[in-house]
Amino acid sequence: MTESRVSKMPQGSVLASLGVVVALLIGALYYFAYAPQRNALIQANLAAAAANEAADTARLEASELARNFAEARERVDDLEGILEELRQTSAVLEAQVREREAELADMMSTQDEFISVLQMEILNGQIQVERMRDSLRVDLVNEILFDSGEAALKPAGIDVLRRVGEILKTITDKQIIVQGHTDYVTIGGRLAQRYPTNWELSSARAVNVVRLLQEEIGVDPTRLAATGFSEHRPRADNSTEEGRRLNRRIEILLAPLPEPVPATASAATD
Repeated sequence: MTESRVSKMPQGSVLASLGVVVALLIGALYYFAYAPQRNALIQANLAAAAANEAADTARLEASELARNFAEARERVDDLEGILEELRQTSAVLEAQVREREAELADMMSTQDEFISVLQMEILNGQIQVERMRDSLRVDLVNEILFDSGEAALKPAGIDVLRRVGEILKTITDKQIIVQGHTDYVTIGGRLAQRYPTNWELSSARAVNVVRLLQEEIGVDPTRLAATGFSEHRPRADNSTEEGRRLNRRIEILLAPLPEPVPATASAATD
């Protein structure tokens, strides 16, 4: 009886029922299988995008760090270069200080030697030994070296200059400048025929001292110089006899050697 009922159901109703069942199966399949996978895929894509963005940010930060490091390295190199220059400068300055100290020690030793050798003349006020910044000066009043109005050395003056010259001969790192000075009294009478002015007299006296140092003592002539200043560089007041006496003098100056002058192209061809 039942089978007959089923067999008697319309064919369209069966197909509709099957469509509903299939739709339910598809819906269930989408809900339980495809939907979770789709959501997981979306989440994975979002995570991948975030990871890519983080990687890009990390690459930018790494590039910035590399650039900052390169700049820092360049600054360090510059500072190291400056430090090396400072070290070199410091070494040069230290060497110059040591050289200067040695020069001062030598100058003080020479001054002490002059004072020891010329002690009596210094006590008598005939000679002064003065150390200046980088030079040494020996002042000899003319009365110990020359007669009045004369340029020829007296025996007593020759004796003094020999003692001075023995010290000068041992000094090889200084130039020796002999300077002649007079008072302001005008040369007159027969003496004016030989020395028309104090220029000629002061120069002649300086030259005679230099010749004695070279020819009799053996001082290196390449380190010697002679010059006359006449009355134009007084050390004392010319209005008094004592001042004029002090102004009539020979100065022997020990000064640093001049820097060598490089030869020019024209000089090399001469």
